[in-house]
Amino acid sequence: MTRKAINLAQDYLTVMQSNGDRVFQIVNIEFLLRRHPPEDVITFLQRLHKDFGKKLKRALMKNKCDPWVNDIVARRFRIKMAINTIKNNLKKEASVA
Repeated sequence: MTRKAINLAQDYLTVMQSNGDRVFQIVNIEFLLRRHPPEDVITFLQRLHKDFGKKLKRALMKNKCDPWVNDIVARRFRIKMAINTIKNNLKKEASVA
């Protein structure tokens, strides 16, 4: 994978608090990609996406107005965008080769 694609995927998986005091990573994608093939990282992210979906269902059943619902939705979106970024990069590399 290209450095640009890794950085883009990591940007999707990096969250800043609303006041800007704290930045954290949902997942350190660069670390994973150093040790595992991109297909395995995609599978891991898909499982994580599914787990957050389960948490979302439970949170909605409990209290639809809970701010945690917004956080879960945002994380699921970010994970999905990172998955799409990695997949698109793999397709691009395959078409070039």
